[in-house]
Amino acid sequence: MNLRSLQKQWDSFGLEDPLRAILACAEVQDRPWDTARFFQSGVVEIDSALQYAESIHRLGQKKSALDFGCGVGRLTQALAAHFDRVCGVDLSPAMIQHARRYNRQGDRCEYILNESGDLRRFPGDRFDFIYSSLTLQHMPPRFAARYIAEFLRILSPAGLLLFQLPSRRRGPLGWLRSGAPALLASLMHPFAPRAVMRGIPKQKVIRLLSQPAGEILDIAADQSAGPAWESFRYLVKKAAARS
Repeated sequence: MNLRSLQKQWDSFGLEDPLRAILACAEVQDRPWDTARFFQSGVVEIDSALQYAESIHRLGQKKSALDFGCGVGRLTQALAAHFDRVCGVDLSPAMIQHARRYNRQGDRCEYILNESGDLRRFPGDRFDFIYSSLTLQHMPPRFAARYIAEFLRILSPAGLLLFQLPSRRRGPLGWLRSGAPALLASLMHPFAPRAVMRGIPKQKVIRLLSQPAGEILDIAADQSAGPAWESFRYLVKKAAARS
C-alpha cells in the first residue's frame, strides 16, 4: 500500500461514517455515535495521557501541541484545554473537513491536510507535546517509522512525545481473532474499505527512538489495538544535544 491508497481508504471512511471509523465500539456498531459522547471520550483520553506523561516528566511550557492522525478532531479539541494552540494533522481531506466543522475552539485549533510521507511543513523544535493514538497502527511500517523520526525532529527540546503502536499479534490465537475475520470480510465485501492493523516490533521501535535524536522515558502496555495484539505507548523526550 502506498500513501495515496491509504489516503483514499481513510477518505472513504470519512465520507461514510467518520466517527465509527475512528472509534469502533461494540455497543454502537449498528447505530451512529452520539457526537457529544464521542468528543467527551477524547477529553477523558487526553486528561489521562497528560497526567501519565507529566507524572514522569513535567512539561516546561504548554504553548503548542500536535495531534497526529487527528481524524475529526476528537483529541485535538481536548488538547486545546491544556495548550495555547493545537494543530491537528490528517491524510484525509474528508476527515479534515469534518474536523473544521466540529471545531469549537476557534483559531486556537488548526487543522492541516498533510499528504506527504513526512512533516516537512513544520520547522524543527516546533511542538511542546506530540500525541498520536490509533493512527500509526493503520499504516505500513515504513511510513510509521518515518513519521516517528519526524516527531522527534519537530519536538521542542523540553517537549514530550507520546504515541501508541502495536508490536505483534498474540500468537496463532491473535490471527484467529483479527486476521481470520478480516479475511472473511474481504471475501464477502471485496470493494468495501477497511482498516488493516499493522505494527512494528517493540525492539525495532526502541532502536528507532534510541538514535541521537530521542530518549525513551517510559514504555507502557496499551490495549488500544485490541486483545489480539500486543501494543505499547512510548513516552519520549528529545535527547540533549551533544557538545
